[in-house]
Amino acid sequence: MVLRLVEVTKTLGKQRVLEGVSLEVARGERLCIVGRSGAGKSVLLRLILGLIKPDSGEIWYGDTDMVPLSERELAPLRIEMGMVFQNGALFDFMSVEENVAFPLRERRLPEAEIRQRVARILERLFLKGHEKKMPAELSGGMRKRVALARAIISRPKLVLYDEPTTGLDPIGSAEITELIRCLNEEFGATTIVVSHDMRSVEQIAQRVAFLHGGRIYKVCSPEDFLSSKEPVVNAFVHGRIEESALGTC
Repeated sequence: MVLRLVEVTKTLGKQRVLEGVSLEVARGERLCIVGRSGAGKSVLLRLILGLIKPDSGEIWYGDTDMVPLSERELAPLRIEMGMVFQNGALFDFMSVEENVAFPLRERRLPEAEIRQRVARILERLFLKGHEKKMPAELSGGMRKRVALARAIISRPKLVLYDEPTTGLDPIGSAEITELIRCLNEEFGATTIVVSHDMRSVEQIAQRVAFLHGGRIYKVCSPEDFLSSKEPVVNAFVHGRIEESALGTC
């Protein structure tokens, strides 16, 4: 297992967001985490990345429990991770190529190698010709592709996506969905996607983890998830508000 969470809890303010999340992710797999708004999906990604600490529990990356580590100790582990934030989190004052090159310059790679790798990844993500543009000049789909390029250019072993299709039209959503799946197959990085877009989840996921009530309620194939007759799962899939089944998160 490349990633293992053991009874992870987290409170934000007065709200207990995670009640004891346990989850294992295999090397190279594509896992989608789904759940209602406010269920703690994005919080879970921030915990995995080490941006925040859990109240209790263990988060194992390979053979290392990340929870007790300091920022300095976390740094070499984060180098092996990439993150695509929901809003893209591009630097507004940097061009497309500067945004994508940023992780490599932070690692002080030779400029010749940086230019070569940036050119290669921009071409792969259909961004060739847009190198000098600023984020404000890009469409929503293009900004997502730039964020994706920046996340994978350092060849991470683990890539996290937070709602990658949010705000995109159906065509843009389909393009990003296909890129996520193809890039996982090409580069072999373990891929964890948080999403509410069930069409995207169906196309990306090898497994689906349903976060409900602060815990991982169910883990299964996307086919089994979408056809589940369990009331809580069925209500979520079909967008029904059934308090008796869904409870509160």
